[in-house]
Amino acid sequence: MMALLRSRTTMFVLVGVVTIGLVATMAVGLFNAMSAPTPPAGEQAEPPPPAPDMASLGQPPDGVEYTDLGEQCNAAECYRPVAVTAEDLDAEGAIEAVYGHLLDQGWGRLLPQGEDDPDEVPLAESALADGSVMVQGSTQPYTEESTAGLVLAHSTAPTPAS
Repeated sequence: MMALLRSRTTMFVLVGVVTIGLVATMAVGLFNAMSAPTPPAGEQAEPPPPAPDMASLGQPPDGVEYTDLGEQCNAAECYRPVAVTAEDLDAEGAIEAVYGHLLDQGWGRLLPQGEDDPDEVPLAESALADGSVMVQGSTQPYTEESTAGLVLAHSTAPTPAS
């Protein structure tokens, strides 16, 4: 057996088999890489679902108006900012009026992470969800004419907190 491995002919045959094996493996890998569709760099394979419609908020409470600021998307999700204009309310009062109206329609309250007692968290610092849509209020107005703002996004079902 050792004499066979010392033979030049055997060495040439072994080198040839290994070389053919490497070339065949590279060719198969190259073929697979070229035939698999890949999205262009910086794009994800499937776009996120569109943001929830304004209709999910229903009619605004008395004295409050909603202004749709259009859908905005990033790589992970799409959301809809909404300007809230209230006649005789400050920003926190406007958010509380909208939240109270939505809670009356069956929406559930979502407390900030780490909070367990709804009585210790101001209403304007929590979010609301109806099972498919989440609303997060902002006391910072989104436009010069607005009082406050809301963000509509997709959600999972809320756990009742109040």
